[in-house]
Amino acid sequence: MTENYYRHIISILPKCDLEDYPPELFMRFAEHGALLRRDWPWCRELSEEMFLSWVLCPRVNNEELSDCRELFYKELAPRVKDLSLTEAILEANRWCAENVTYRSTDIRTASALSVYESGCGRCGEESMFAVNALRSIGVAARQVYAPWWSHCDDNHAWVEAYDGNSWRFLGACEPEPRPDLGWFLPAAGRAMLCHAKCFVGDNEDWERLLPGEDLRQVDLREGVAYISVTQRYAKVRPFTVHITDAAGNSLTGAIVEYYVLNEGLLRKIAERTTDSGGKAVMSLGLGSLWVTARQGDMSAEFLVNTAETGAVELSLPQRDSVPASFDFLPPEGSSVKPLALSEPERLKRQKALNRAKELYDSHHPGGGSVPKKPRLWPWERFPAGEVPELWQDGSAHDTSGPVGKLTLCRGQGKGAVGLMRWKEGWWAVTMPPGTEAELPAGKYRLITSVRLPSGAQLGRLTDFTLAPDEPTELAVSFRKASPNDLLQKLPLPDPGFSFRGPALLCWIDPGAEPTEHLLNELKAFGEFPCPIHFICRQPKAAFGPGITPHPWEEYAAETMARRLFQEPGHLPLAVLADKEGCARFVSAGYNVGLIELAAELCGLIK
Repeated sequence: MTENYYRHIISILPKCDLEDYPPELFMRFAEHGALLRRDWPWCRELSEEMFLSWVLCPRVNNEELSDCRELFYKELAPRVKDLSLTEAILEANRWCAENVTYRSTDIRTASALSVYESGCGRCGEESMFAVNALRSIGVAARQVYAPWWSHCDDNHAWVEAYDGNSWRFLGACEPEPRPDLGWFLPAAGRAMLCHAKCFVGDNEDWERLLPGEDLRQVDLREGVAYISVTQRYAKVRPFTVHITDAAGNSLTGAIVEYYVLNEGLLRKIAERTTDSGGKAVMSLGLGSLWVTARQGDMSAEFLVNTAETGAVELSLPQRDSVPASFDFLPPEGSSVKPLALSEPERLKRQKALNRAKELYDSHHPGGGSVPKKPRLWPWERFPAGEVPELWQDGSAHDTSGPVGKLTLCRGQGKGAVGLMRWKEGWWAVTMPPGTEAELPAGKYRLITSVRLPSGAQLGRLTDFTLAPDEPTELAVSFRKASPNDLLQKLPLPDPGFSFRGPALLCWIDPGAEPTEHLLNELKAFGEFPCPIHFICRQPKAAFGPGITPHPWEEYAAETMARRLFQEPGHLPLAVLADKEGCARFVSAGYNVGLIELAAELCGLIK
């Protein structure tokens, strides 16, 4: 059995893994897998294919591999051996919270062992760590992630675990009293794509490793099966791209790439190859999508809103130019909503969080350290232009060939700025405004975007060709939003107190910036046009006329931020609420002129 598991492992992993790691490491994964299959009932009950794909496999995503499973097993097995499978999944996540917390790090993914030893990691590292913890005790688990959000400039990863009947989701290192809870659920409901990776290697019968999966939602690239699970979290529709030549004939084998606008850049979220009818079909969320198609030297692109249409036809080569100004709209949201926590569940959750923090602080006095990262960035292990997709970061790293000089001038306005290079698809180029650089000659695109509170973006693009040895100068410019563009309508969760709208609700931290900046703006403004409610940990007896103080309630504050697609703790959090109890405008952190803008918007919603 162990030998068979070893052979399977080396057949599914990327070829470079077999060069980077000793065979003994893969044998230890095989030996541990055999132990789980023999001794743990819930692991024995899995089909062979489920076990191979979601328990035995050493790799979760693009992390550095480490010999972690036996260590995690020794920590977790005594805690879960007498529990039901569902309770074991929840208990394992509590253990994860006791040992690892969130910290933003660079995009090289540390090993599960390094994350455990340091006590922190970004969401991709937390979820990779949690998947390894679950697999160490024989639970089928996988990382799920939205490659890039459409409604905000970020992305996120979480965990799905199989409870014997179905996949259940949970936030990694974020203990909850039951499965299918997580702050990210409203955000996932606005995703264009959520998917998981299954490593299948060069196996011709790779489909058998995915029992129960809809193979129409699976894309195989470089030995990795990308499984779309978007329909579990968001409203989706089948979306068809039909590729033809100039004469209208369908093109087989054309590459279709799907992008969303994030941080001023076209971020690739998926890829398909057209079938014998020239079509590529996949289910996607309901929002804006930038689609490109290419075959040989021919290419075309199109901006489409999948909420309005389920199909688009692209003709190669492109005849029409793309729009210089465009609106990029995120999905509105999902109808998937978890049941609210009961009071006993809220108390259980808070007790688990307090316990996790207490144990974490004892394990990592001072808050842990940055995880030890691989020495090389993933793409540095490969020749330029030959980086497998698994290790790509969406940036162009090939700088060979003739170069031209580009100067990017600063402009008026505020928003995201992105520079992209076309080289068999769009690739990001790192170049801040106000700088100049020598770049490979070729086709480029400058994009600026203004993110509205609704998550929609006002985009502007400039296409240009950078010629060898010829200086090019470009100025950054942004589209301007109107006051009505800044309004939205998001139902508010219970803030922990009653109010009558319109009202300005502010979660603040007096004495700290940027809260003090907001207080100074409010003092200078004078009489605000609606009641104000301040929520803080040490509320003063009075902040001034028209202001009502409220005590801080951690659960309510976190829930409020998450439901409004903001990061908890990013203060001040200011919410302009209407009479119907909906947020019409939201701001978090340092924003100059916030009080004046909120007053203007208040007049529009009264």
